[in-house]
Amino acid sequence: MAEPENSRFGAISLFLNSWMMAMSTGYHVTILNPMTPVIVNLFNQTHVTRYGTPMPPSVSTSIMAIVNSFIFVGGFVGGLSTKFLLGWFSPKRVMQMGHVVSLLSILVMALITGLTGSYEVLIVGRFFAGITVGISYNLPSLMVAETSAPAKFGFWQSVVGSAVTFGILVAAVFGHPKLLGTATLWPVGISLAGVPSIIYLIGSVWLPESPFYLLRMKREDEAVEVLQQIRSGTKGDISQEISKIKSEMKNVEQVGIKEMLTNKGYRNQFFAVLVVYSNLVLVGVHTFVIYSDLIFLQAGIAAENVTFATIGVFALSFIASVFGSKIVDRFGGYKVNITCNGILIFAIVLFTISQATAHLAPLAMPYVSIAAVAIFMCAWSGGSNLAVFALVGKLTVEPTRATAYGYASMLLWTLAWFGTFIPPYLQSGLGAYMLMIWLFFAIVFLIYHLLLIPDTKENSSDEIQAYFSGARQNNTNETLEMF
Repeated sequence: MAEPENSRFGAISLFLNSWMMAMSTGYHVTILNPMTPVIVNLFNQTHVTRYGTPMPPSVSTSIMAIVNSFIFVGGFVGGLSTKFLLGWFSPKRVMQMGHVVSLLSILVMALITGLTGSYEVLIVGRFFAGITVGISYNLPSLMVAETSAPAKFGFWQSVVGSAVTFGILVAAVFGHPKLLGTATLWPVGISLAGVPSIIYLIGSVWLPESPFYLLRMKREDEAVEVLQQIRSGTKGDISQEISKIKSEMKNVEQVGIKEMLTNKGYRNQFFAVLVVYSNLVLVGVHTFVIYSDLIFLQAGIAAENVTFATIGVFALSFIASVFGSKIVDRFGGYKVNITCNGILIFAIVLFTISQATAHLAPLAMPYVSIAAVAIFMCAWSGGSNLAVFALVGKLTVEPTRATAYGYASMLLWTLAWFGTFIPPYLQSGLGAYMLMIWLFFAIVFLIYHLLLIPDTKENSSDEIQAYFSGARQNNTNETLEMF
């Protein structure tokens, strides 16, 4: 019997669940990148008002690093809270809460900071935005895992990554100094992050609950009704899918962190998810997403052109993510992540060479650096950022999914804070070699994938879990031969 496909209503539901919060995340993270000169000037004016002297450059750098990175402190809280909120509320309700918090953060950043000029208030607003960001790297992927037809699971997981990339591009465009990145309009630019939240909160009135959640709540009739809405299959197909969901759940309660660490199969699964999430940020992506204007300026690009360079790079990144969705759907997150790690390593080396040899070709090397950043961002946006969602959904099973997502998200945002706070200091301390730390991690992650993570496209869920339990069946040798 053929597996049912997503119905039109199911596709709309998946789009709202996978796109809106993820797009808002990309926007929140990036919007201050093109607005940095305006925000720094605002801080300087506040400092003059308070203390009668301009803000020292070193203090300005530190405060901007705190402002930019504090969104990931909130991300840590959001990742931690998701696990506990899902114990009390349905995934749909938690998603709604996340969007409400996003609107609250916009109120704090755009209205209160706009009126007071307080950088302390902006930091608080970024923290609230970070809570949404933390939730967004759990919930959309979880909702797709629990509502998508198996045949389109990889595609819809990759859409989450495309939405983040689109949000990054939109933020770079609207934050441009010739649009909303001005001294008077920057609060409007920040406020646009609320548009996806408003759309979702309105649309969520008609969105169904997750069939997994309904079955956990012993509401099987409602789960069947939901599957009939979001699938295009026959009643027999729906009945078969209900049976498969029950088989995966097996009446097992959610696995806690203690059991995740003591059970060999769960532990290996958990470590694999942690590595996949870490791979997303410990390759230096936030150096470019949040500091690209500064990077291009110091690479020799004219000040009036740096944001255009950023927009161009992010536009290519989004295009790559659109095509990447199809590539992930066809080849699976495992192969895509390995391939893109190799490309990231090449791009980091190329960028380093362009900076280290800039004095030899001062007219050409700035554009080589742009090309290197574009290659990096296309590989990350069109590969790594899409593959991670397809991978973690396949590496986990229903009893472990919420715990694995929750703790992996906490690690993700801790590392994201680290990766966002230190680039200005790496740039001033290491100069041309500022990306070497990320090169090291990219190589380590590539080796780990090749040796210790199974191919999620070629193996069933049972085979993947058997691999983690010790039945590797020479998978490592087969993987190495494939490449």
